[in-house]
Order: sequence, then structure tokens, then C-alpha cells
Amino acid sequence: MLTLSVDLLTGTGTGWQWCGQAEGCWTRGKDHIRPLANPALEARAVTNGTTTLMVVRERAAGRASVLRSTAPVQVEKAVYACAVEECRQWPLQSVWIEAGPERIRLETGLGGVCPLYLGYGRGTLQGSWQLMDLRTHQAPAGLDEKEVMRLLTGHPRYGHDTLFTGIKRLSERSSAYADAEGLHLVYPAPAEHAQPSELAEGTDGAALVGAFEALVDHIYARRPLAPAQVAAQLSGGKDSTNLALSLALAHPGLITPCALLIGGEAGHQQIARRRMVVDHAGFAPDVTVSAVRHPPLGPGGLRQARPEAVSPLDEPHLEAADALAQALMARGITTVVAGFGGDEVARAPRPGDGLVRAPQVPAWCGERVRDLLGEVNTSISPATVAPETALVALEVATPLLARCGVWTLAPFTDPELVRFGQRLPLEWKHDKRLLTERFAARGLPAAVLYPRLRENFGHLMNHAVEQYATRLLRGWGKDLHLIDQGFLDAAVFSETVERAAAGPDQAAPYRTGLFLITAIELCLRSL
Repeated sequence: MLTLSVDLLTGTGTGWQWCGQAEGCWTRGKDHIRPLANPALEARAVTNGTTTLMVVRERAAGRASVLRSTAPVQVEKAVYACAVEECRQWPLQSVWIEAGPERIRLETGLGGVCPLYLGYGRGTLQGSWQLMDLRTHQAPAGLDEKEVMRLLTGHPRYGHDTLFTGIKRLSERSSAYADAEGLHLVYPAPAEHAQPSELAEGTDGAALVGAFEALVDHIYARRPLAPAQVAAQLSGGKDSTNLALSLALAHPGLITPCALLIGGEAGHQQIARRRMVVDHAGFAPDVTVSAVRHPPLGPGGLRQARPEAVSPLDEPHLEAADALAQALMARGITTVVAGFGGDEVARAPRPGDGLVRAPQVPAWCGERVRDLLGEVNTSISPATVAPETALVALEVATPLLARCGVWTLAPFTDPELVRFGQRLPLEWKHDKRLLTERFAARGLPAAVLYPRLRENFGHLMNHAVEQYATRLLRGWGKDLHLIDQGFLDAAVFSETVERAAAGPDQAAPYRTGLFLITAIELCLRSL
């Protein structure tokens, strides 16, 4: 939601000003705090003469606010205290900064949709939603070994730590303090979670579907959306399609549906199912991009052409996602509604959900990874309001859209919808029964409700790993940072690369790991 650079050796208190249309940021000398410019967000500030409060948050429809000015207007201490409390009670996404005489404090309430990374060095605090903006805090020798272990074993966790020891994440509801001595982060208390319950007597399936629809409509209504500038992800999956359907029914002919088309065996099915939904609900003209034409790691694509600008944690199908983002910008879209979190809200828990126990270790992992397996659940965020897996997924997807000036709205991470999903009876979570019956209640055909083939990008990643990842990895040989640092076993890894190079089917069992290792190496080689 913002970028910043503040010199803490020269103090942090008074003197902050808003530089209007040209700069679009708060400044104090050479220091700056720049909000993401987007109609869905607002920037507000106030000062008590000693400490300056600067806020970036989602706009809330019909909600009164103490904070009405972007420039830091001076107020009495009691009014300032009310403004800080308002920040803590804000019902939507928000980040706020208090710059006092000797230190700066950052907090986030319902944060997480757009990450905020922080780096500290030589008395200066830097921050951005893009990991690669903080290159001065990155080095191949500065990898966080626990984060590498989690990534290589397929168990990323959410918290303050990132791939680099010199960069921290301001996770949801967290606080960060920085002064001339350094940067310190504090986790919040665990969020309270509800348990599945039973439907009240006399409540039938139609009433439950109606309650779901009303809650989604309420979540949208809390924001002053401009429908003609809103796109809804409509991949064909039940999560995003349900959210898109609600928007289209509320704003006929105005909501833009968008998707990456998967191609392959299920490609025609995806196109047909999407067309049924678009025609049934009445969307604006469709925006789609063929993912086949923009393969991961493809020559000329972002990861190979500009590795210095791409985080290993960015969207795996970054090349296609970027093409879609550009197409949405050309349409004048400023907000994209995404279905992240739908699995966690609308499906029954699976064995192994929650804390990771004894991760499966790919054969190519080195002893350093195996020695760290017991640390997979340490130093992570306490229970989050939104599902942890949804926050991790959003961190992957939203920086690309934010770079394009597009804000992501993720209704399934809204606290009210999260709690609704937590209390949903288990029989209504099995096979996403609630979302399926909602489709049926709206008259969508069986082909939308029950697709014959699975629709995913697996075949594209198989091809990308076989064609592009193995070519890069073969060229680098044993000259890999992850091998040098003991995270990979050179001999086993080399054998795996050769097997994956034999064809897309042979690459399939290793695609996730080999893609991620390639992405990390591309990043480290660009530093």
C-alpha cells in the first residue's frame, strides 16, 4: 500500500508535508512515504505538533472519520489519540505510521492483501510492497535458512521473516519500531477462530445460500466501488466465479470478467464454462490472455529479461499475469476482485491442515535443509484473521497488480466471511457444497457446477520446467548458490534435472521444486 525511505539518524518527528499531485507523497527533507495511488485507497494525516500520523487505507463507504486531510493538520492531543484509535478499529485494509521525535512506528490492522517489506541499514528504514525494491538489503549470502528450508520442502509459512535476513515483512496486525539503533517487529495476539456449528432449526439450504449472498453483497457495499473500473477474476473455479457472479448481478453489464486461459486438454472446457457464466450474469466485455503464449521462464519474459525486478516469491505464471494486468490497465480497470481464501472458507479441512508436521523432503535437498526441519513452525505469525495460506497466496499475486496501479480486493479474507466459513457445518463444506448450490440456485447449468476435467496450469508448468528451467539449470551446472550454501545435494539435483529434461511428463513430479529453485537462482544472480 506504500513505499518509504526515512533517515532515522536525523530524527523522525515534525516537518512532514504532503507534496500534491506531482509527487503524491509525504516528505520531510529527503525522506518520503508514498501511498499506492489508487481510487480504492485514501491517504490521511494529522499531527499533534510532536508526532505525525500518516495513514494509507481502503476507503470505507458511509463511515465517518476523524481523518479528513492528506496534509498533516495540527490538532489537540485528544483528537490525535482518537485518530490513532480509529486506525486500530478501521474495518478494511490499512497501514499507519507514527513519526515521533526519536522513532517511527508502523502498524497494520487488517493487512495482508498487499505486503509491506521493510529493510534497515545505516540508520535508514526502507519499505515497499515489492521485495526487489529493497535490493540494498539482499545478498546471496544473506538468505534466511529457515525460509529456504520451508520453500524447498513446499511449506511456506507467514510471518515477519522473508527469504533474506535483511528484509522483514510487516504481517497482519503487527507492529514495527525503528530508530537510530535499528528495527524491531512485534507480533499481535492470536486471532480468535470459530468452530463448525449446526444450522439453526428451520434453516434450510436456500436460507444458507441466501445468507452467503447477502454477506458477500455487504462486503462489496462497504467499499465505494466504481463498477466500470472493476474487474472480477473468472477463471472458472467456484471461488472466484461466485464472487464475480455477485458483482455482475449487482451491476449488470458493468463488471469486467478476466482470466488466464489455460489451454491444453481442459482449455475448451474452461472457455465454454466461462462463457456460460458471462452470458448468464451479464458482464462487460471479457478480457482474457492465453497463458500458453506467455510461458513461465520463457525467453523474453519478465523473469529472464528482468530478473533484477522479479522476486522468487512472485506469481509463478508472472509472464501471463503481467500480460493480463496490462490488458486490464488498457481497459481502465483500477480494482480486481480475486478468489483467494475461498478454499479455506468453503471447503472442509484436509488432513495435515494447520501446523506442518515432519515435512516431506525432496531427495535433492542437502543436509542443511534436513537439519532445519524441526524449525518449520518456529518464529511464525500467531493465528491470523485471514487464512494463512490465503495471505501467502496474496503476497504472490498482488505486487504485480500494485506495480500496475491496480488494487486487489479479496472478499474471502474479510473477517466476517472468514468467520462465516469457520462456522459453516462440515457437510456444507464437503466438495464446496455451499458454492455449488449457490450456482444451482442462480440457474447455472450442470457443466458449470460439475466440470468433467480438472482445470489448472499443471501442463504449462511441466512444459516450462522441461523446456526452460532445465536449460538454465544445465547451463549453470553445479555453480548454484543453493548448492554452495548446502541447501541442495549437487549429485542428486543434477540427476533430477536430467530426468526432468526428458519431457513434460517426466518433469511433472519435480515441476514445483525445479521452478522455484530456478526462480531463486535467477534472483540471486541478478544481485
